[in-house]
Amino acid sequence: MACKNCNAVSSRRQLSSRGETTRFVRRLRGLVEDGRLVEFPSFTDLEDIEDDAGFPDVIECAFGCPDCGSEYVFKASSHHRRPPEWLPTRRRR
Repeated sequence: MACKNCNAVSSRRQLSSRGETTRFVRRLRGLVEDGRLVEFPSFTDLEDIEDDAGFPDVIECAFGCPDCGSEYVFKASSHHRRPPEWLPTRRRR
Protein backbone atom coordinates (compact mmCIF):
# COMPACT_ATOMS: atom_id res chain seq x y z
CA MET A 1 0.00 0.00 0.00
CA ALA A 2 1.40 3.38 -1.00
CA CYS A 3 1.97 6.00 1.69
CA LYS A 4 1.23 9.59 0.70
CA ASN A 5 4.10 10.87 2.86
CA CYS A 6 7.05 8.65 2.05
CA ASN A 7 6.25 6.62 -1.07
CA ALA A 8 8.55 8.84 -3.18
CA VAL A 9 11.56 7.95 -0.98
CA SER A 10 10.60 4.45 0.12
CA SER A 11 13.17 2.49 -1.90
CA ARG A 12 16.91 2.04 -1.42
CA ARG A 13 19.02 4.48 -3.37
CA GLN A 14 22.73 5.06 -3.98
CA LEU A 15 23.75 8.59 -4.92
CA SER A 16 26.40 8.73 -7.60
CA SER A 17 27.60 12.33 -7.51
CA ARG A 18 28.04 15.29 -5.18
CA GLY A 19 25.33 17.19 -7.06
CA GLU A 20 22.87 14.31 -6.71
CA THR A 21 23.67 14.09 -3.00
CA THR A 22 23.12 17.84 -2.56
CA ARG A 23 19.76 17.66 -4.36
CA PHE A 24 18.70 14.67 -2.26
CA VAL A 25 19.62 16.45 0.99
CA ARG A 26 17.56 19.47 -0.12
CA ARG A 27 14.65 17.14 -0.84
CA LEU A 28 14.96 15.57 2.61
CA ARG A 29 14.93 19.03 4.19
CA GLY A 30 11.73 19.84 2.32
CA LEU A 31 10.06 16.60 3.42
CA VAL A 32 11.01 17.32 7.06
CA GLU A 33 9.81 20.94 6.83
CA ASP A 34 6.50 19.77 5.33
CA GLY A 35 6.07 17.22 8.12
CA ARG A 36 6.09 14.29 5.68
CA LEU A 37 9.17 12.83 7.40
CA VAL A 38 10.38 13.25 10.97
CA GLU A 39 14.10 13.46 11.71
CA PHE A 40 15.21 11.31 14.64
CA PRO A 41 18.17 12.17 16.88
CA SER A 42 21.15 10.73 14.98
CA PHE A 43 24.90 10.79 14.63
CA THR A 44 24.52 13.72 12.20
CA ASP A 45 21.72 16.29 12.10
CA LEU A 46 20.34 17.24 8.71
CA GLU A 47 21.11 20.89 9.47
CA ASP A 48 24.83 20.01 9.78
CA ILE A 49 24.99 19.03 6.11
CA GLU A 50 25.80 22.16 4.13
CA ASP A 51 24.63 22.50 0.55
CA ASP A 52 27.53 24.11 -1.23
CA ALA A 53 30.41 23.73 1.20
CA GLY A 54 31.77 20.43 2.38
CA PHE A 55 29.91 17.50 3.82
CA PRO A 56 30.90 16.13 7.22
CA ASP A 57 33.31 13.17 7.03
CA VAL A 58 30.62 10.83 8.35
CA ILE A 59 26.90 11.33 7.81
CA GLU A 60 24.25 9.16 9.40
CA CYS A 61 20.78 10.67 9.67
CA ALA A 62 17.65 8.71 10.64
CA PHE A 63 14.08 9.53 9.61
CA GLY A 64 10.61 8.15 10.09
CA CYS A 65 7.25 8.54 8.41
CA PRO A 66 4.62 9.82 10.85
CA ASP A 67 1.84 8.29 8.75
CA CYS A 68 2.91 4.68 8.13
CA GLY A 69 5.79 4.21 10.59
CA SER A 70 8.47 3.36 8.01
CA GLU A 71 12.00 4.30 9.03
CA TYR A 72 14.98 5.30 6.88
CA VAL A 73 18.63 6.20 7.22
CA PHE A 74 20.87 8.39 5.05
CA LYS A 75 24.54 7.35 5.25
CA ALA A 76 27.75 8.66 3.75
CA SER A 77 31.40 8.45 4.71
CA SER A 78 34.46 10.01 3.14
CA HIS A 79 36.52 7.19 4.72
CA HIS A 80 34.94 4.46 2.59
CA ARG A 81 34.62 4.17 -1.15
CA ARG A 82 30.91 3.41 -1.05
CA PRO A 83 28.59 6.09 -2.43
CA PRO A 84 26.12 7.87 -0.14
CA GLU A 85 23.03 5.72 0.48
CA TRP A 86 19.39 6.12 1.43
CA LEU A 87 18.13 2.92 3.06
CA PRO A 88 14.80 1.75 4.39
CA THR A 89 15.49 0.25 7.84
CA ARG A 90 11.98 -0.68 8.93
CA ARG A 91 9.01 -1.28 6.70
CA ARG A 92 5.51 0.04 7.06
CA ARG A 93 3.16 -1.27 9.70
